[in-house]
Amino acid sequence: MSIQKDINGVAKHPSWFQATTPIGSYNPDWTILRENGDIVYVIRETKATKDQLQLRGFESAKIKCGKCHFETIGVDYDVAVSVSDL
Repeated sequence: MSIQKDINGVAKHPSWFQATTPIGSYNPDWTILRENGDIVYVIRETKATKDQLQLRGFESAKIKCGKCHFETIGVDYDVAVSVSDL
């Protein structure tokens, strides 16, 4: 199944959608709703690179905290640099 066919919804997170992390609030970019037999929610942070050394300031630390937060509650989380990362 192509990625376009199994995506049922995409939402840009508003500024009030925050995950609390040890280093402060974190607002990931997107939630994607996919249905592939089961409904699956995924969270994606969009960046130009996955290279942590090229990210600004606390971006790398917030991404690490966000990943831990969403994995703890059972939601797929990753950094996306292209559509193929969805």
